[in-house]
Amino acid sequence: MDLAESIRIGLIQTTTDKDSWNNEDINMPLSEKIRTQKEIKLAFNSFNNSLYKPHIILLPEISIPLGYMEKLRKISCKTGAVIISGLDFSINKEEKTVQNLASILIPQNWPSLKPTRSSIELKFGKAFCSNEESILFEKRRFDFIPDSSFYILNANQFGLIGVAICSDFFDIERFVLYKGLIHHMFVISYNQDINSFYYLCEAISRLVFCNVIICNTGYYGGSVVYSPFRSSYRRTIYKHEGSGLFTSQIVELPVKILDDAQLGNNNNIFKSLPPGYEKKTFSKMQSNFNNRKTVKITL
Repeated sequence: MDLAESIRIGLIQTTTDKDSWNNEDINMPLSEKIRTQKEIKLAFNSFNNSLYKPHIILLPEISIPLGYMEKLRKISCKTGAVIISGLDFSINKEEKTVQNLASILIPQNWPSLKPTRSSIELKFGKAFCSNEESILFEKRRFDFIPDSSFYILNANQFGLIGVAICSDFFDIERFVLYKGLIHHMFVISYNQDINSFYYLCEAISRLVFCNVIICNTGYYGGSVVYSPFRSSYRRTIYKHEGSGLFTSQIVELPVKILDDAQLGNNNNIFKSLPPGYEKKTFSKMQSNFNNRKTVKITL
């Protein structure tokens, strides 16, 4: 299949308060659920009014309230866009366990961006909880259940995508696997240390040689989109700073010319390939890597 020239990504920065999970249930209170749902509705209204609609839409880590997924599924079917979003903590009260999961909603006729009646939902989880999560879970006496698998999404003409939830962005093992394989790295996060993510974003973009998209919570700000262009003014495609700011944005990322550069046909558009870079194929990707499962998902 021939690759597309570009892919459009929609980013939504909801502003859920950091203290929303300081309760016995470790889930958003009703007031935050209502406010978050209003922000999500505003963002999708903005996307619907855009001349060029996004192919994939990202929402931050732990941004989707419990009970909202059916509404989000209808939105995905209406817009025809894939939606990747962080779910509020998944709690098993009987076993006293907690998971940090993300949802991937895939409309039946994607990527036509036409309304459809059905979609499928897949999920992936977080492998390493943050220090704040560890303190919270220990305080509430919940055990964190990690998802140590590596996920690779095949977006067909839009290339291959790696995904991570917040602190998993620091998991170096996944980038050894992703190097030579992916075109885009998607990170959904609820991260206070935005400067560390900025530095890592640029480093991973060059080392893995891919576009990197971080969709962070608007409570802290810091969403960023980076591509390894040779010209420095082109590398930061989007960056949003400032805390407590709800926003939505559509960005366009290179696909075909990036793939050409990954194959060694650089034409001085992108930075030079990193040492040891070797192009890999999705079909031949190994099912396990360093004793961790690899999961292939076709959108």
